[in-house]
Amino acid sequence: MKSKMLVYLGIFVGSIILLSLYGFWVATHPPKYITNLTPKDLGWKFEDITLTTSDGVKLAAWFVPAGKSSDKVIVLLHGYPADKANLLGWAEFLHQDFNLFFLDFRYFGSSEGNITTIGLQEQKDLEAAIGYLQEKGVDKIGAMGFSLGGAVAIIVGAKDGGIGAIVSDSAYASLSDMSKVYYKNLWILEYPLSALTALWSKIFLGATPSKISPEKAARSLGIPILLIHSRKDQIIPFENALKIEEALKQNQEAQFLFLEKGTHGALPSQVLEEYEKTVLEFFMKHL
Repeated sequence: MKSKMLVYLGIFVGSIILLSLYGFWVATHPPKYITNLTPKDLGWKFEDITLTTSDGVKLAAWFVPAGKSSDKVIVLLHGYPADKANLLGWAEFLHQDFNLFFLDFRYFGSSEGNITTIGLQEQKDLEAAIGYLQEKGVDKIGAMGFSLGGAVAIIVGAKDGGIGAIVSDSAYASLSDMSKVYYKNLWILEYPLSALTALWSKIFLGATPSKISPEKAARSLGIPILLIHSRKDQIIPFENALKIEEALKQNQEAQFLFLEKGTHGALPSQVLEEYEKTVLEFFMKHL
């Protein structure tokens, strides 16, 4: 009887380990969301750009000149698991006044990469974009990111002096929090699975999810930031925004737009008007 119980226990523990490995693999190798659009579909001129990161990954990007002469560039950063083309409609209202730089994070879109690290190595991707623009003589650089992109913008903005202002929309506070959300429907298995995911992250990525934390980075962020989040967001819950807001309490140039309507990446038209007006005024003031 005792030996049979040990066998059952071994099977249970082994199943948990395999399930956590599978979950980790799926999270770092999601299906790619490819948008079959280019700036040309909006009637915009654009240039195809290829960047190389500090660790040798080739990234795809677009440079779209502003509708009128401008020396300011906003880097657009997509969410997970989307691509740069997914942001064309989102950023259309900025085109008249700002040059736009659309970036595919590694693994996604047309960029190289065999894995997404959901905010760790993607920091190098944004740093490569900033470095490229600086080499071209651009010194007024903003970053606007959604979800994963918003998280990366905060982390890099806290350590890279090349970014002058950030709009972060629907960012997570810590990847460890998102790990718990990822497994939330598995009830009591949430905690062992989250712990094992942290272990796999440490082994395969070199950092635990808790180290990938916009919340921690925000404490030392000294540049203007506009933090946006819907209170109805069910993908990245609103509590994430509250944590980042608290971390930004020493930043006198932090602004907040917390929306009563809309979900993750989907806003009704009446909210969208306020959204675009607030973002445009923010960048006009701080870049």
